[in-house]
Amino acid sequence: MAKLMLFFHVLGAVGMGFYLLLPFFLQKTFLQERSVLRAMYWMNFISQWVLVAQFFSGGYLYIQGNYSLHWMIWVIVVYTGIGAFGGMFGYHIRKFLNSPTPPGFKPWARKVRLHGILSTIFLSFIIFLMLFPHGI
Repeated sequence: MAKLMLFFHVLGAVGMGFYLLLPFFLQKTFLQERSVLRAMYWMNFISQWVLVAQFFSGGYLYIQGNYSLHWMIWVIVVYTGIGAFGGMFGYHIRKFLNSPTPPGFKPWARKVRLHGILSTIFLSFIIFLMLFPHGI
């Protein structure tokens, strides 16, 4: 069972790769296209549900392993950050797509870029934590 959960956990990590590619899609030319924004919104939506699956598979793997309390605290904090910033990223895109009169582009784009880049940074940090669970 542990090997199956590890398989799903790694598969979920690949699915979360959207956040690693996200900074490359946060340029002005991409953010002005509604079709690209819809695709980014749905990719973020799917990544958020993959994050839920990661929670359950990671919880099972944590119970089976021997990890320090400090490592677990860092994982919880960073995991929550990925979910929070990814959720805010999706919220601002959805708000822009659904509003009849979109807000000003520059402040909106700044918010979207900030949340997208923070999601990428937090995902990079959790990859680091998963690679070195017992320290460097």
